Amino acid sequence: MESMYFIFDGVKSSDMDLYIMQINHSGFIETPYIGSTDIKEEKIHNKTTPYFYGVDRENLEFTVQFVLMDKYGNPKKWTPQDRNKIARWLIHDEYKEFISSDDLGKRYMVIATSDSNLNLINTQGYVEVTFRCNSPYAWSPVYINSFDLSNNTTSTIIELENMSNVIKRYRPKLEIQMMGDTSVTLTNLSDGGREFKLFDLRTDEIISIDNENEIILSNYPVNINPLANFNRNWLELVFGVNQIRVIGRCKIWVKSCFPIAQ
Repeated sequence: MESMYFIFDGVKSSDMDLYIMQINHSGFIETPYIGSTDIKEEKIHNKTTPYFYGVDRENLEFTVQFVLMDKYGNPKKWTPQDRNKIARWLIHDEYKEFISSDDLGKRYMVIATSDSNLNLINTQGYVEVTFRCNSPYAWSPVYINSFDLSNNTTSTIIELENMSNVIKRYRPKLEIQMMGDTSVTLTNLSDGGREFKLFDLRTDEIISIDNENEIILSNYPVNINPLANFNRNWLELVFGVNQIRVIGRCKIWVKSCFPIAQ
């Protein structure tokens, strides 16, 4: 995060005359990377190696100093109007997207958390804001893959890539529109033949699947429990390219946003 420019909640910092002055006080530029890790283990008497139960990772946090400047790079005064405008832009009760302009392929979902004090001399100066992320990692851009398998009378192999470098298994969001058949099967050949199957559907039904949160919705109001038409094997992608064999005439949209450390 070496750039002075950033994008917050879809708004460019240059449009608000606000720029990154410094990330910390060490003289180095700090880039949020991975949240701190708490190792869960139990020490046993007379046993050299403790029992290891896994890890808990804390959500990322980072502090940024912002300065107001005009288009010529000269410091601006923090007028009451500017203070109101910047606060309305940066302070929210839900996570918003933060992107540094030197790495547009990485975004953080953040909430401003700490006391944000203005440090001013003659109404010129900076504000320091601490952001807390919604995960221990940053996020990739959103990728949407679409496959038109309307003429898939036998089977077709599609490829989906898990581009995360921090989790071994990723669960994408799916939307499947039936195109004449009443069942569809997705078999991940890269995951030991793990089978995701929907059955007893209507020939034009549209099913939306949130694999991570294990939610399925149908566009048919009468189908209030589409889980009854599902084998409950949620689609997971192992690291790298996954070969998925699809049986059934349908259209498929896959939406992915990968946790990353870079």
